[in-house]
Amino acid sequence: MKTEFFSRQQLETMATAELIGIADKYGIDIPDDLSRRFIIGELLEAEEEARSSSPHKEDVRILNEEEPVPDSLPKTYNNTAIDAVPRNPAWLFVFWDVKEAETALLLQNSSFESSFLHVSFFESAEDENPSDSFDIKVSLEPNEQYIMIPGGKKFVRVDLSVSIKGNVSVALASTRLIEIPSENESVQNVPPGKKTAFPPLVQLSGMRRILHDHFISHRQSFSD
Repeated sequence: MKTEFFSRQQLETMATAELIGIADKYGIDIPDDLSRRFIIGELLEAEEEARSSSPHKEDVRILNEEEPVPDSLPKTYNNTAIDAVPRNPAWLFVFWDVKEAETALLLQNSSFESSFLHVSFFESAEDENPSDSFDIKVSLEPNEQYIMIPGGKKFVRVDLSVSIKGNVSVALASTRLIEIPSENESVQNVPPGKKTAFPPLVQLSGMRRILHDHFISHRQSFSD
C-alpha cells in the first residue's frame, strides 16, 4: 500500500477533522483541546519518520506472481567447483559441481579413466606438503560424499580430480584449507564399543548414544 505524504501547506488547507483523521492513521492520539498548529507539527514529524523508514525504490523487489517458485535447488549450477563442510570432528561433507561442457568432454575422451576425491591432511595452515592423504573413487554425479576423518587430523583439503591413461591425474577443482574441529579430550581416545564413564556435561550432549550408533554403523572401520 502506497503511503501519501503531505506538505505543511497542504495540511494547513485541511479542516481540523481531516487532520485528526490523518493522525488516527498514524496512531497519534490527539487531545480535544490541541491547537491545529500542534496537530500539523505532530503529523509532519510522523510523516518524516515514515518517509525515512520506507524502503528506497531501488531496494524494493517486485515479484512476478505468475512465475512459480521452485520447490528445490537446481541439480547443477553449471560451474566447476568443490567445497566441504565439517559435520563434526569425525565426518566431512563434500559437494561439487562440474560444467556440463567439461563433463561431456571428459566422458567422450577415450583417455579418461575415472574421477576421484584426493583428500589431503596438513599439520598447520602454513604447510605446503600434506602429512597424509588418500583417494576416494567417485562419479561426477551424484555430486556429494561423506568422508570419515581419521582421528588427530588438524587441516584438510579435498581435490576433485580425474585420472587419465598413463598415470596422469588432473585436479578439476579444490576446496579451501579447512580446519578440523578439535575433539574433546574426554572422548578422543574412547575405545569403540566399550562403556566409558563420561563427565556430566558430555553425557548431556548424548555422546554415549552417538558413539554407540557410530560403532554399530561403522564397526568395520575400527577393525584391524
